Order: sequence, then C-alpha cells, then structure tokens
Amino acid sequence: MLAAATIPYDPEEQDFTLEDLREHLAANLPFECTLTRWEGFSGTIIPQVRVATAVPLTIQIEDDPEYVPEELAGLAEEAEGVLSGDWVQALRRCTARLDVTEAEEDVQLDPTQPDVEAVLIEIARFVDGLVHDNVNGEWLVPEG
Repeated sequence: MLAAATIPYDPEEQDFTLEDLREHLAANLPFECTLTRWEGFSGTIIPQVRVATAVPLTIQIEDDPEYVPEELAGLAEEAEGVLSGDWVQALRRCTARLDVTEAEEDVQLDPTQPDVEAVLIEIARFVDGLVHDNVNGEWLVPEG
C-alpha cells in the first residue's frame, strides 16, 4: 500500500514514539486515536496509530536506512523551487518519515479532505515539519 501522505523528519531532532504521537493527536483533534498494528506479508508486525477520520487512516514510522534517506533526498530535490530554501534544507536533514495510509484497503485516502488534512497538519506540527501529499503532488505547510 502506497502512502497517501508523507511527513519527513529528523529522528535526531525529533525523538518520539507512536504513543507520544497518539497522545498529541488525541489531545488536539476530535477523532478517536488508537494504537494498532499491521502484520506484513513476511510476518513482520508494524506498529501504527489509527485515526478515525471519515476515511480512517493509519500512521507508521518508516526509518529503514537502506532506502528512506535516499527517497527523502529525492523528495528534497523535487521541493527545490517549490518550497523556501529553509524548508528544502530541513528536508535534506531528514532520514525518517511518517507514512499515512488508508486503514481499510478498499477505500482511497485523499489528503485534501478537510478531516484528513487537519490530521496531517497536526502531525506536521508535532514533528515541526511539513507534509507531502503523495496523491495530489502538493506540499502542506502548517501555519505559524
């Protein structure tokens, strides 16, 4: 399942757990937020936060050094000329990301839906970052 949105972050600057994120979202948004997990095809268990928006979504940490830093470097290159130089430099320091996907396989998560966008912006505030909307090819930058 491809992520509908990606929130890059620098794990050396942002040290948190999914429980910390769940608590933050539950305190700042009107949606039920629970810890859950997804069992991968190889039997690996991936911890997630599930948020009960109109189309429920899940959030998981992707920090595999084999591919995540390279993918985020590509995202930073794409951001040149679109985002400010400060944001591009911040992206270049990121080596991990939060991936946001639909919680149910038979629906499509659209990051422009107001409830989904509110969650994405709140996650970006939590990691002091920004969101890449992978569905629409746009950046969401929290105000302030």
